[in-house]
Amino acid sequence: MRIIATLIALFATCMASVYADNIFSDLKTPKEGQGEVVVSQPAAVGRLLDKKKEAWSNKKQLTFSGYRVQVYMGNHQKQSKDEASQREASIKSRHPELTTYLTFSSPFWRLRVGDFRTHADALILANKLKSEFFKWEGDIYIVRDNEVFNTDFEKNDH
Repeated sequence: MRIIATLIALFATCMASVYADNIFSDLKTPKEGQGEVVVSQPAAVGRLLDKKKEAWSNKKQLTFSGYRVQVYMGNHQKQSKDEASQREASIKSRHPELTTYLTFSSPFWRLRVGDFRTHADALILANKLKSEFFKWEGDIYIVRDNEVFNTDFEKNDH
């Protein structure tokens, strides 16, 4: 699993170095045996591309599609927020190592836990939480979500 993540991070680094300046200057650079490309664009497009390139080079996290365990979802304005917060505190008290995501997307408050690449890994946590918090068993299930993978972890873990 760690090898795949390392390869993806390496690929992203290589892609960033391929377009070290920007794609437009790369297109304008004459290459023997190929035609000439003329790019006509406002200067603002180049500046925007440079800003995006800078943001990409400073990026510490990559996002991948994955799974999380949803522990709560409710649509009562105040009650749902309080319930989700209480569940988050309960989970954090027993498992401080878990990452929790308390979100509001009208009209729902959601509490999701963990970052998993596979459904099987998420299922292990879901079953563990169901056994520890049996009152919530009916509310706990696995959902597809974006997983945040911290590339600094790979750099420091040798």
